[in-house]
Amino acid sequence: MGPMLEVDVQKNVCITDKLRLLIIKHKVSHNFCNSLLQLLKSEGLDVPKDIRTLMKTPKVHDIVDISGGSYIHLGLRNMLLPILIKNNAQIYIKSHVLEIGLNIDGLPVSKSSKSQIWPALISILNFKELKENVIPIGILNGFQKPLSIEEFLNPLIIDLLELIDNGLTVNGLFFTVNISNVSCDSPAKAFLLNVKGHNAYFGCTLCIEEGTYLEHRMTYPGLDAMLRTDESFRSKKDEDYHKGNSPLVRLPINIINTRRLPGFDALRLQPRTSR
Repeated sequence: MGPMLEVDVQKNVCITDKLRLLIIKHKVSHNFCNSLLQLLKSEGLDVPKDIRTLMKTPKVHDIVDISGGSYIHLGLRNMLLPILIKNNAQIYIKSHVLEIGLNIDGLPVSKSSKSQIWPALISILNFKELKENVIPIGILNGFQKPLSIEEFLNPLIIDLLELIDNGLTVNGLFFTVNISNVSCDSPAKAFLLNVKGHNAYFGCTLCIEEGTYLEHRMTYPGLDAMLRTDESFRSKKDEDYHKGNSPLVRLPINIINTRRLPGFDALRLQPRTSR
C-alpha cells in the first residue's frame, strides 16, 4: 500500500517536485543529477540546468552580527520541507497537521572557553519516526546570551507566522502548522518571556504572589494568589514581573495555560512551590 499510495499522491505533482523527491530519497550524487537534468532538458522537458536550482538550495547562509554575537538563520521552510519529503510525512501524519515543538536554550561551546551558542530548534511532535529529532533553524554564537530578544527571535517568528498562515505542501498534500509547545529551562524561559527570573520576588510564572526568601532559596508558599493569564501577560498587567516586551506574544500560543492550549511545556514550567 505504501508505494501505491505514494504514486497516487504524486500523479498530479509537477516533474520538478518528483525529481526533488527522487533525489532526496535515493541520495544520488550532484554530478549524476546534473547529467540527468541536461538529458531531460535536451528532450524538451521544462527542468532547470543545475541541481542547486532544482533543490532551491541557498547558495549561502548569511552570518549577521546582532547584539550579543553572530547569528545564522537557516530558515524554517528550507530545513523542514526536505525532511518531511524524505520521510513521507504525507503517508504517516494522517491528520495533515504538523504539531511543532520549539526549543531555545544556551549551551557552552567548551569548558575552556566562554563562547556559547543559542540554537533555535524545532521538532515534529506528532510524527513518531521524527519525534526525537531536532531541526536547527537559527544559531547565535557569542560570549553572552543575546542582548536583544527581539533581534534574536525575529527571523524565527517571521518564519513560524508564515508557515502558520500559509501551511506547506508535502508530496502533493497540504499541511497546516500548529505550535504545540515551547520548551526551555527556567533561565531561558525568563529570557524569552522578558520577565523576572525564577529567583526574583515576583518571578513566579503561574501567579502574582510575592516570593519569600527561605533557607537560601526563593519560595512561593501561598495558595490563594491571583493566577496569571494569557491576557494579563500580553497586557503586562503585573509591572513587577515584566521587564519589557516579549516577541513571543506575536505567536498564536497561550503563554500561561499550557494544559489546554498551546504554549510553554507544562512539564518545564517553574513550579509555584519551593525551588
